[in-house]
Amino acid sequence: MSKYSKVEGHMDLVRDESSSAIINTNVEQYRLVMKRREVMKAQRSEINTLKQEVTEIKGLLKDIIEKLHG
Repeated sequence: MSKYSKVEGHMDLVRDESSSAIINTNVEQYRLVMKRREVMKAQRSEINTLKQEVTEIKGLLKDIIEKLHG
């Protein structure tokens, strides 16, 4: 069983004595971080989709211009 000690000056942090890891014991902060990560992942996905669509539109526009000036 791991033993924990308080981190001086930080109410919500403890140190795992066996691994020396710092652990945040504030569940609400953890949930907020996880939600923020989820939002960021969704935003990155949307940005990548938009980049692909813009690339496709550029290609289509080039094709149209070539056909017009053929």
